[in-house]
Amino acid sequence: MRIWNKIREEAWAITASSLHNILDIAARNNEAPHVVAARLGKELQNTYTMNIRDGVAILPVVGALFRYANLFTNISGASSYEIIGQDFRKAIEDDQIKAIILDIDSPGGEVNGCAELADMIFEKRGKKPIIAYASGDAASGAYWIAAACDKIIVSKTSALGSIGVVGVYQNNSNEKEVEIVSSQSPYKQPDLASDEGKIRLQARIDTMAQVFIESIAKYRGISAQEVISNYGAGDVFIGETAVEKGLADYVGSYEKILTELNQDNHTLSLTNEDKKIMHKESREQNSDFKSIEEMRLEERKRIEAILNSKAAENHMELARHFAFATDIEADIAIAALTKVVTTDNTSFISAMQNIKNPKIIPSTDADADADDINALAKRIASY
Repeated sequence: MRIWNKIREEAWAITASSLHNILDIAARNNEAPHVVAARLGKELQNTYTMNIRDGVAILPVVGALFRYANLFTNISGASSYEIIGQDFRKAIEDDQIKAIILDIDSPGGEVNGCAELADMIFEKRGKKPIIAYASGDAASGAYWIAAACDKIIVSKTSALGSIGVVGVYQNNSNEKEVEIVSSQSPYKQPDLASDEGKIRLQARIDTMAQVFIESIAKYRGISAQEVISNYGAGDVFIGETAVEKGLADYVGSYEKILTELNQDNHTLSLTNEDKKIMHKESREQNSDFKSIEEMRLEERKRIEAILNSKAAENHMELARHFAFATDIEADIAIAALTKVVTTDNTSFISAMQNIKNPKIIPSTDADADADDINALAKRIASY
């Protein structure tokens, strides 16, 4: 249960399928670690190691990524930012190591610790070549780390992208559980059943995603808007397509990277200026775009303006539709709400609707002359 609590308290930069696998493992509360490990086909130990080949340090970034190494990372075949960071620092400080390769095959992982590791890698650019090689997938948090390197080289079949953040929140439907939140802190545990609770939790996730997107933009030398527009919006791209979209620099192989590094091909580390030149036109085109934070705040203001308007008081269901299911501007939505007729049972229209139509029966008086005005007047008066 402690594992489950940990998972649902964190934000994740990871693919959906991998997050479901982690949740499945965490839900096995009554199984011993060696039983879970056997089912996963993993050894009950962390086989994470840094290899050195011809003066090149090779750091594997494999499996789901967690901030710290623990029993859960061992039995799930995961890696930790803590260990990757320690080995990266050793490789940077070792004068015998001339270059570093991050060998990545990961769906991503925990947000906490990911940004710190990526920033540390980015800050060491220029000291020696730092190459990210996606031998497998480099998705979500794993791509966050890869983008911090000098270059990203991808295999033909590897998937890159899945840029975004997801949160796991448990539906508190268990009647046996009682949850009491301090009255001074009503927003400590937002109610997912309410619109306000959903808005608050969405704002948290959006803010983390903003950090993710802006970090990628900084590392790759492009604008945040280009990341949003061209980097898949949470989707992944395979091999050559990832290169065409700008997520990777070129398709290559592990051996080719080592050969280039051993030939003192220092072009592998000269990517900052290259990317600035390559994406200069794109930045100029996108310079007028709003930041993620500005767009998020505008959307929140739009929703609040609609729901809190006086026009929404008698038409809340329609107001919620305008707020959450459309992108209609607040003033247009409010104007539409004011045009909706409110039912009033005491109104003149309602009163008139309750009056039955009179029964008009032609006169049977044989002596009545239809052409005689006086006779016609008497007939009307008798109705």
